[in-house]
Amino acid sequence: MSGSAATEFTSVQSQYEVQVAGDLERNEAEQKRIRAEIDTLQGQLETLARDHALLLGVQRVFAEGARPGGAVRGVRTPARRASAKAGTAGKQPSLAQLLGTLLAAHGEPRSAAEISAELAADHPRRNSNVNVVRNALELLVAKSQAHRSKQNNSVFYTHAGRDAAPASD
Repeated sequence: MSGSAATEFTSVQSQYEVQVAGDLERNEAEQKRIRAEIDTLQGQLETLARDHALLLGVQRVFAEGARPGGAVRGVRTPARRASAKAGTAGKQPSLAQLLGTLLAAHGEPRSAAEISAELAADHPRRNSNVNVVRNALELLVAKSQAHRSKQNNSVFYTHAGRDAAPASD
């Protein structure tokens, strides 16, 4: 290879190195931007899922209110909440007790997400993560304090005191 050809090769190689370095920087910046966007969307999705569960519960209350006689079962009034708080005398009930109360207040099976949303609304300082609630519900099932039923790919829970027979797993 002649001297000018070697110099030209080195020059082209340097240009490619600069271009590749620039491409790598742009690629890494784009990855970082997309990861941030995914995190934002994931947070929005989780919020929407909680809102959906809460709205399903509200819709159910409205449907129950339309029954003959207009009686709405299981709706907590401010007076009931105050008496429940006064009865505990500053001592917080366990998560299992709260879940048992929430299940007993409703006549039909409810999903862990619905129960979690109601727990979050009624007790904002409690951990209402769906996985924590689901684990606590499974403990209630193990203690025969709740029943589990499966419908398609969904799992629903009812209070054991209800006349609902436990469904097969």
